[in-house]
Amino acid sequence: MALQVQSSETSYRAAVSLADLPADAYFVYYNTFSMCFGNAVPSTAVFAQAEGGFCSDDVVVVGSVAASKYILVGALTAWRSLTHFRVVRRGGRFQAVEVVQPYIKPGEPPEELLVLAGEDWRELLQEYALRVAVANGREVLRPARNLTGYCTWYYYYAGVTEKDFLSNVKALGRNRKYRSEVIQIDDGYQTFQGDWQDQDPSWPTPLPDIAGKIRASGSRAGIWLMPFQASTASRIYREHPEYFVTDAQGEAVTRRGWSPEPDHLWLCLDLTKPAVQEYIAGIFRKFRDWGYTYFKMDGMNFGLMEGVRHDPQATPVSAFRLGLQAIRAAVPDCTLLGCTAPFLPCVGLVDMCRISSDTRACDSQIEHVYREISGRWWMFDRLFRADPDVLIARQDRGTQSLGASRISVLTGIITGVSLTSDNLAKIAPERLELLKCAAEYRLRDAVPLVWQQGSWIRGFAGTLAGRPAVALVNDTDAPLQYRLSDLGLAGPVEDLLQPGAGEVRRKYVLPPHDAALLVHCARRK
Repeated sequence: MALQVQSSETSYRAAVSLADLPADAYFVYYNTFSMCFGNAVPSTAVFAQAEGGFCSDDVVVVGSVAASKYILVGALTAWRSLTHFRVVRRGGRFQAVEVVQPYIKPGEPPEELLVLAGEDWRELLQEYALRVAVANGREVLRPARNLTGYCTWYYYYAGVTEKDFLSNVKALGRNRKYRSEVIQIDDGYQTFQGDWQDQDPSWPTPLPDIAGKIRASGSRAGIWLMPFQASTASRIYREHPEYFVTDAQGEAVTRRGWSPEPDHLWLCLDLTKPAVQEYIAGIFRKFRDWGYTYFKMDGMNFGLMEGVRHDPQATPVSAFRLGLQAIRAAVPDCTLLGCTAPFLPCVGLVDMCRISSDTRACDSQIEHVYREISGRWWMFDRLFRADPDVLIARQDRGTQSLGASRISVLTGIITGVSLTSDNLAKIAPERLELLKCAAEYRLRDAVPLVWQQGSWIRGFAGTLAGRPAVALVNDTDAPLQYRLSDLGLAGPVEDLLQPGAGEVRRKYVLPPHDAALLVHCARRK
């Protein structure tokens, strides 16, 4: 399994031989480097073609399920380049894992790589995550409780007004079943993307005063922004066009964003310029002075735009990290959440990272989000606190079923991050009870339990308050039946997502498109 460096005139290339794997090896665990690129097929995929390649980012595991023999190849760092892998099959069997680091030039030291072999692909990924944390100076987390919070986006979207927001602040302050540690303003408060401290007319109260109202309700104040970009309509672009990445002709590089016109063309700040680093740091320091201590940093993939930068030796990845380092130094005591961010370059610099695409109040998208976070389980609390996006338990403003809401809530219980956009002044009592579960319960040390090659992971084993517990999801159209003994549960057990449903002693049937959190029944005095 030695790493064989290959000659290249443009980038770092290497390969790891898979000759030691048996001929019946078809298993591939693959990863994408950001939440922006969802898993098109299950992360535990079957790759059985006679010829071809299968791609992965950051890490890949290849092996034989029947022989319990696996090889992991992964990048430990992403300081100057991302790392991409291609699993090669020829003659009906695995041949090699090809490695490419596109921004590492010939003669430059590559990003650190790790090769592991073992009998359990899950243990290899856990070991890999721990090694990534060490390489990036990140301590493995052990949060005492779930992070709870509220943001406006998935109820009001960009049409949110100050009146909408403050009515929810009052409702959250009165609520006792779901206590919100953080209340975060989302997209819609600003005039244009990039002008983060210029308020839209629908937000007449100064942002420092709004932060005071949030803190008076008993929560921390949070705010949304996209720190590495601005739109062509923004004041910052008009006043400082020299702050942005350009093409070879000196014209600012733009990409279409998700905002409506005229706010739709986005530029990338040149994070290698000291003046730009100070500009970004100043924004965060001012928000901190105003009382905001939780920052949702969105659109971070736009910080990786190709182009001409002030430092000709910089790569998009190294520039991205310079920007993050400036922010981290400016607000060392605040919580930083990265969204649409490349995972590896963020390790050690952010507190939290989104690991799924955007959710939506409908059954299919809630299940899609679960599938994405289930494939990234090894990141939880090892690389950062993993954000599964907001939990949707409500009965209004959407088409989601009660079963889908249980799936959504379960993503917070598995990850330990349980924010919501639901309006707690209007939520039905049984839906509020689900949010209470998301605030109170955490499945610790979650490891895939119910999985098979070529299918999505449908169950995790772990502990809950010291008791053995299993989280199950049924994203199929038919009921799924489990023997408790196959789940490692001796019984009797109860489903904490459906209190009062009674004890289960031998078999459990999970209805279609639903979820359960099974735990040994607490001893009654």
